[in-house]
Amino acid sequence: MKIHILNYEPERMGGGWTASRYLYNGLECVPYSEADTVLITSPTMVSHDQVEQAKNDGKKIVLRIDNAVRNSRNRGTGMTRMKAFCEKADLVIYQSEWAKKFLMPYTKTDGEVILNGVDTKRFTKHETSVPAEGTYLYVRSSRDEGKQWIMAWYWFVNNPGFLEIVGKFSSENMDYGFDFYNDERFRFMGEQMDMSPIYKRNKYFLYTYLNDACSNTLLEARASGCEIVDVYGMLQTGGAPEIMACEDISVERMIREYKEVMGRL
Repeated sequence: MKIHILNYEPERMGGGWTASRYLYNGLECVPYSEADTVLITSPTMVSHDQVEQAKNDGKKIVLRIDNAVRNSRNRGTGMTRMKAFCEKADLVIYQSEWAKKFLMPYTKTDGEVILNGVDTKRFTKHETSVPAEGTYLYVRSSRDEGKQWIMAWYWFVNNPGFLEIVGKFSSENMDYGFDFYNDERFRFMGEQMDMSPIYKRNKYFLYTYLNDACSNTLLEARASGCEIVDVYGMLQTGGAPEIMACEDISVERMIREYKEVMGRL
């Protein structure tokens, strides 16, 4: 089996692109012309023409599905594209049992469930020091409403310490001190390609994501030894309970499971 990832872009940031990098390396991906199987890591990352071409070229098609796709960010075609690609796929892989249960009434397509994995050699507990008490971390790779910065804000105002903020935010947030008003202590780090040292220096990770299908950030924080704060119950939504219950969150486990299910094609 020789696999090609359609439209792979290794420098892009975000959970989906992180998973793509893990899959590209772990599956030892090859150029399109050499592949017998193409992997679509998200329905938003490829076009109808590309999928149709792969089908016409006789290649097996594997579609990875994370969560519902926002039509507002995809010119009104996100979910219809997902459904069309499911109909053409030889295999669909859902990112969690929650995602499968949530999306199957629409996709009408059964599939395998494989939780994301994380590089547990890179994301690991600090070997020589312990993060200071009262150090908190909030991370978001997009401005999606589901990441719920405002939840983290309210929680931190009521539980003061030192908050490190990482990710995409508007200039207004920066100009007006992230709306803090009572001498709250924080530091804004912007977007970061290497998160491993940031996790290590914070004791707590604030989890605020509503119905995230399988959060790479939660996986990284857990692997790094952060204590996960269940902010207003969000750790009970989406695929988060499955991540917290998973005994092996390594990328090696994820790759092994991908190879197993794709090897049956």
